[in-house]
Amino acid sequence: MNLARLPERDKDVFHVVGQGLAGSILALLLIEQGFRVVVHDNGYQTSSSRVAAGMWNPLSFVNLKASWKALEMVECMEAVYPKFEQQLGASFFHPTSLVRIFPDAGSANLWEERFNNPVLEPFMSEEILPTVENNFHQTNGHGNVLRAGWLDLPGFLDAAQTYFRGLGCFHENDVSEGDQRQWLAQGEWVIQCTGWKKLSDDFGADLPLLANKGQVYTLEIPELKVDYMTNFGRFTIPLGDGLYRVGSTYEHRPTDPFPSTAAQEILDDVDRVVKHPYTVLELKAGYRPTTIDRFPIVGLHTNFERLGIFTGFGSRGVISVPLCALDFVSHITSGTALMPEVDWTRFARRKAQR
Repeated sequence: MNLARLPERDKDVFHVVGQGLAGSILALLLIEQGFRVVVHDNGYQTSSSRVAAGMWNPLSFVNLKASWKALEMVECMEAVYPKFEQQLGASFFHPTSLVRIFPDAGSANLWEERFNNPVLEPFMSEEILPTVENNFHQTNGHGNVLRAGWLDLPGFLDAAQTYFRGLGCFHENDVSEGDQRQWLAQGEWVIQCTGWKKLSDDFGADLPLLANKGQVYTLEIPELKVDYMTNFGRFTIPLGDGLYRVGSTYEHRPTDPFPSTAAQEILDDVDRVVKHPYTVLELKAGYRPTTIDRFPIVGLHTNFERLGIFTGFGSRGVISVPLCALDFVSHITSGTALMPEVDWTRFARRKAQR
């Protein structure tokens, strides 16, 4: 990055396009830094941030390992979200224990084998909860994941939008490629936080940003009275008053962002594991922005120095966006290098090495 082109506080204008989780956090951090920010959003209600359950979990259960930069991300979240709650005057950050119900004996054995791993130790507990047996079928037992939880995404997004409107910097509108080029020609900054859909092809038509459809239920389960989340291949999140958010599906190459019969898989697993009857209240679906290597896409364009992209967080946005946003803001304002795993130019470098 050309250090002579670093933005000036109280002078440079940042157009943040997309007021989902990524755009909201990035805009709040830029405002905190003293920059002039304009947030644009078209009110698309099936965006992943509006539909997602908002759960975070520092572990990957596929082979039981810590997620990428798990400890850094959790520590960053635990600082950033409570600060936003105070700033926005709302409550949306809910650290909550996560009970992992082992689907088979192999998963239970792997948990026991890795329990004393120093990398995993901050996130694992030996505590056995008697209420699990009362409410869930758990032939192979369970383990407890620490420093997990969920973010009330609609609550956060609504509070952030109210804040932006109060500052007079929120515009509910579609942004065209022409708008973007005009702002850039005026010396202003444009950061695309538009999820799976790029604002234009300026970042390359072959940028591997993909849509992955997820579906999430809201169920009423009056007899299930637990205050922890569970994962048994599907997740449950307690919302209070007998309501639970339950999901999710991962559908590649979807043809539309609307609910489909694939969601029945979720209910089949609930029938298999949860011991209580339930009522379906709502089913929502939306597109997650994902990438082929499962890392976000972040950075400034090589030819348009004031054009940026910040997307591709998939199903791990709640835990990964705060750390990546702080890293990106530092890159923009101080010229520091981005984390190489998220730098969008990695795709071009890999292509050149073939």
